[in-house]
Amino acid sequence: MQLSRQQLDNLETDGFLILPDVFSGPEIDRLRAAMPALLAEERPENTREAGGGKVRNALSLHRRSDVFARLVRHPRLVGPALQILGEDVYIQQAKVNPKEGFDGGGYEWHTDFATHHARDGVPRPLALNLHIFLDDVTEFNGPLMFVPGSHRREIPMQKTIDGEKWELWTVPRSAVAELVGELGLVSAKGGRGTMLIFGDNLLHVSAPNISPWPRWIFSLILNPVSNRATRASPEFAHERDFSPVRPLAEDCLLAA
Repeated sequence: MQLSRQQLDNLETDGFLILPDVFSGPEIDRLRAAMPALLAEERPENTREAGGGKVRNALSLHRRSDVFARLVRHPRLVGPALQILGEDVYIQQAKVNPKEGFDGGGYEWHTDFATHHARDGVPRPLALNLHIFLDDVTEFNGPLMFVPGSHRREIPMQKTIDGEKWELWTVPRSAVAELVGELGLVSAKGGRGTMLIFGDNLLHVSAPNISPWPRWIFSLILNPVSNRATRASPEFAHERDFSPVRPLAEDCLLAA
């Protein structure tokens, strides 16, 4: 899969790109079918909502599941990353955020690079976050929200603790208000199978899901091998295998 010149320009200008209908219904069904067993596992890779509630993130899925091992090497994910970055990439993180109806917690205003740099020692803001919507994502069930163009600005950060002792570098609300007032705010919505791409420096937030409907999203972070982490974090937070990712066949999700 290759992005058009217009799509690349939009990504450069806005910092994100929403691509509908990239993955089919049967492919999404295959991914969803693998999740109940993975969510039921009691292991560190399944982080919990505050207070020990439902799973907040199911991490390192490509090391726990054959179907997700194929997904992280899917040409519809790896191809655009290689096209955008122009060099070999490794799997930095692979997870599902199963933001359940009524129970799915949100995330404060942040940029991913602030955490990747301070915690993991990633030198430059080059990593790409590639999402697949495993549910319809609407204005009601806790979509991500972006400040378009904010990846080009200097943004102040502060260290906070998210969920069960996750370190996260967030943005003071006064700075958020100023940037939103100037640049606006966009909600990343779409149907099942939508793909979302955004860069490491983009300012974003995710509100709690207070609707009755789930909002499951798969997230893959691909980072250039030349930009790999220089500090050791928990492996499920930042994977330690820096081997270049090679794409599989187009039908890899449904072939096996």
